[in-house]
This record gives sequence, C-alpha cells and structure tokens, in this order.
Amino acid sequence: MKIKRSNAIGSFVIVGVLLTLFGFHQIVRAETEIINNFNADIAIQKDGSVFVSENIIYNFGSNQKHGIFRDIPLTAVNGPQLNINVSGVSNEIGQPYQYTASITNNVLRIKIGDPNVFVAGIKTYIISYQVYNAIRTFNNHEELYWNVTGNQWPVAIQNAKASVTLPDSPIPNVEMDCFTGLQGDTQKNCIFTQADPSLNYWATQPLNADEGLTLVLGMPLGYIQNTYVPSQEIYPSSNTSTSSSNFIFGIFLGLFIIFIFALVILFAWRAKAAKPKPIIPSELRGRPVVPEYNPPDNLSPIDIGALLDRRVDITDISSVIMDLAVRGYIKIRYTVQEIRFWPDKKDFELIKRKDGTDLVHPADKIIFKLLFKGRGSVKLSDLKEQKTDFQAQIKKIQEDTEQYLRDKGYFGQAAKDRSKKLKTYLWIATATLFIGTFLFITFPSGFGFIFIVLFAGFAGTVVVVSVMLVRLANKLTPQGIVALGKILGFKEFLQLTDKDKLRILNAPELQPEMFERFLPYAMVLGVEEKWAQKFEGIYNATPDWYEDPTAASFDSYVFARNLALFNSSFNQVLSIPSSSSSSGFGGGGSSGGGSGGGGGGSW
Repeated sequence: MKIKRSNAIGSFVIVGVLLTLFGFHQIVRAETEIINNFNADIAIQKDGSVFVSENIIYNFGSNQKHGIFRDIPLTAVNGPQLNINVSGVSNEIGQPYQYTASITNNVLRIKIGDPNVFVAGIKTYIISYQVYNAIRTFNNHEELYWNVTGNQWPVAIQNAKASVTLPDSPIPNVEMDCFTGLQGDTQKNCIFTQADPSLNYWATQPLNADEGLTLVLGMPLGYIQNTYVPSQEIYPSSNTSTSSSNFIFGIFLGLFIIFIFALVILFAWRAKAAKPKPIIPSELRGRPVVPEYNPPDNLSPIDIGALLDRRVDITDISSVIMDLAVRGYIKIRYTVQEIRFWPDKKDFELIKRKDGTDLVHPADKIIFKLLFKGRGSVKLSDLKEQKTDFQAQIKKIQEDTEQYLRDKGYFGQAAKDRSKKLKTYLWIATATLFIGTFLFITFPSGFGFIFIVLFAGFAGTVVVVSVMLVRLANKLTPQGIVALGKILGFKEFLQLTDKDKLRILNAPELQPEMFERFLPYAMVLGVEEKWAQKFEGIYNATPDWYEDPTAASFDSYVFARNLALFNSSFNQVLSIPSSSSSSGFGGGGSSGGGSGGGGGGSW
C-alpha cells in the first residue's frame, strides 16, 4: 500500500510539473508574439451602416502558427444588437487569405489561415467587414461608440490608431472622446483630432495584453438616416473553398441580398416618404384635373392624406396637430431655443386651449390625449422622452383612421378581407423561403442551381405579394375614387399661384380666414409654400393660435416656413427609433465600452 501511494504521489507531481511547464511554455510563446500595428479605417454611411477595415500587422516571432483569429461580440451592455457582414481578408498587397466566419454565443469569429500551412515572422492581415446597427440614437445626437481593438488580445499592441470618415465632410457640431486600458478603465492615454476628411484617434502609448482603444463620436441628430437591419438578414461568410458549391452559394447570397434590399427599399420608401405621392387609379388617369375650392365632404387633413396615397403616414399624423391649432384646441409657440445636436432647428411648445371632450375623429382624440395627458403644455424636446408612447399609438391611429374611412365608404371592406388571405400566402412563402435558406446554408452541396431557381421564384412571390398587399389593403371604392379626383382638384387650387388664372377659373376671393383654414391641408398635400405665396399682402396678422417672439413684422411666407419647420420637427420626434443604449459621453464612457471590441489571438 505504501508503494502504491508513493507511486500515486509521484504521478501527481510529474503531472503537475508537466502542466506547469506546459503553462509556462504557453506564456513564453504568447510573450514572443506581438501586434506591431493595429489600424482601423471606419467609414460611416448615410444609412447608418459602418464599413470597417482593420489593418493588423501581427508578429509571430519564431512561433509556427497557421494564422490569427479575430473575435467581435455582436452584443454590448446597453447597446444595440450588431449585424456584421464579412467582406474579406487579405494581405498588404491585396492577396486573399483563407478564412472562415462563424457565430457562437453572439460572438463573430473570423479565423484566418490554412490549417495545412504554418507561418512565422511578421504578417499583415486586412480584415474588412460591414457593421449594421452600430450607430446609437439618443434624444439629442447620434453616436458611434466603438471598441476599436478589443480588450481580449493576449499579446501587446505596440501602436493603435483609428480613422473615421463621414458621408459628408466637413461637418460642424461633432463631439469626440477616447479611452484606453483594461475593460472598464476610464484612463485616456489617447488623443483625437479632426482633420478633413477624417477624424483620427491614437493611443499615445503601447497597449498591454487585454488593454484596448475605444473611441466615441457624436453627430448631429438627423445627420444620417439610421436604419435598423434585423440580425437574420446578414450571414457570416468564408472562403475556405473554391468549389462549385461556393460559386452557387455566391450566386444565392447575391440574390438574397438583392431580395432583402428590395424589401427594405420598398417598405422604407413607404414609411419615410417626406412628401405624399398620389396613387392614381386607372379611372382617373388621363382625365383633366378640375380645380376644387374646398376639401371634399369636409374631410379632415389626415383623411385627405390617407386617400391620396392609401395609407396614413407620419406627415398625415402631424397634420392633426396643425388642424387642432387652427380649430382652436392648441396654441403653437415658437420658443427659439436651439436643440443640441440639431442644426438649424428650434424647439416649439404646444399649449392646450380647450379640453378636447368634443373631438370626434379618432386621430384627433388619440393625439390630443397623448399631448396633454395630465398637463397643460408640452415642448417638442420633451416629447422625445415620450416618443415610445407615440410610436406605440401610431399603429392605432393608422388602423382607426383607415377603418373610419371604410365606415364612411371610401375604402373597400371586401378588398381588406382579400388582403388578409394574401397575408396568409405571404407568410407561407416567406416561411418556405427562410427554411430553404437555412437548409441551403447548412447543406450547400445538396441543392445546387435547382435551389437558386426555387429561391428566385419564392423571393419574387414575396415581393409581388407585398406590393399587392400595399395596393389592395386600402383599395378605393367608387365613392373614394370620386373623392380622390376632388382632392387632386383641391390640391391644384392650393398650389396655383397665378392670380390671372384664378380669376379665369372663377376661384373665390382670397380671404385671411381661408389661409388658416386650408393651411393644414396644404401641408399634408405638400404645397404649403405655394399656398402661402398667394397671401402675400393679404394675410398680415399673426393668428391667435401661433406665437413667435422673434417676428418684428408678420409675413405669410415666413410664417408657413416656420410651420413647415414645426411639421418636420414633430415628424422627427415620431420617427426616431427608441434607444436604450448608453452613451460614451457624459462620464459614461470607458475602455472596452460601446459596441465592437472582442479580441483575438493566434492559432
């Protein structure tokens, strides 16, 4: 028993020594490697996406390795879910490296190198990828809070630098900051400069293992059109093979990106169109437009906007505010206070003048309640804190207004019922499309060109059915077509500025009260400036529902421009996506904070 016990102890000692030597050997090997330079070129696009090109000069020393790997987290504390599409990996002269890209536990790993080939010495790796959802939107600015190098490299980084280019340069009102050190450190061993066309950040001293460089860049709100891209729409890629299956996969990926792009463009155009674009049915095409001097059937501005393009959009909803003001329910005060990170735009205050209990239209009641629930006044800047409440009610306003127009006989109920059936087919086609996509990505060699043909067919079905739904959901009845013809005639009257032509058309004499009454209609129809031009010298007094402390004298054209500014400001309050992200400014920034980051190593 004693001999066996001694042997056991001896075995444990030998194992311990071996493990210690192995660990020491690993440390020695890691210490012989270093990153000479880590340079990141970051290009922000108008749609909010970010192109990143990392130039990593990695020194393996005498170690024999296959290459390096780069890990980038797709999630961040109080930050958006990233979506990354790897474009490629090459050396300093553009020759591609073999690599694979995969996602595990919400971390993208780009593994570079050939498992059958060893490398040593100094190698340059240029990793290019496109990031979606990296820009964070706040109440007063938009922000790139980006961990450039990551804080999980087991080797030191001798030099770290990042250059950021903007879609439009130069740009005023940018804010910059940077951080270095271990994860969570707030030290600033870094500098930043703004030198057109780029904004540059440098670490002023080498970064030790697990230390990183993080940058913060603040941009004016609305400078870019930040677009959210769901995580299912971009997939990691690889170039480990040049076989025909990869060629087929490349064709598929191209078709898939085109398909997604077409859908995004379709629905983004529908949701973000600044000016209404009439959808003219065949019954009205080619017919002359007969001027109308009043809105048909006493329809409200939001009804007019919905009938014009078959949908209730943000511009239609904001016209409700103007209409309520003209009717005496609200007073609009131009506060002339500047809103931070919002160039050339001022704040407005909305003041309640009536209790609104007699309001009938569903949109009037919802908007009035949202504005003045428990208060007598509210500023647009304050509404940004409440924007999630507005966004939650937008769908209800849309549905209630569209149902209101169906009940009045302008939209067809039968068409709405048919659109529900089409939605069922759309879900089936979409589900089939994504199941097939999953199978193709999992087993690319088992499908081939047959799948490409089927994919194109189902993708086309989804796009066509989506367009049909847009057209069919709110199809005009004969009564609606007649009303639309009169709306086009009313728009013609509002935008016609030649007084001689107005006389020939026997238009009514322009009266000051007419200017106020029809102004919300002119705004929802996108002709408010032309409407204002008619009243130069006629409309000379500020209405009691509007207040501007800066105006020395009244001008109808300037008045209309200010109201258009209010309109666009209110639209922006409604359309800015809600963000629970944390900012890198105001004491909240640190090394390793923000999105991106991660680290890497050799293998």
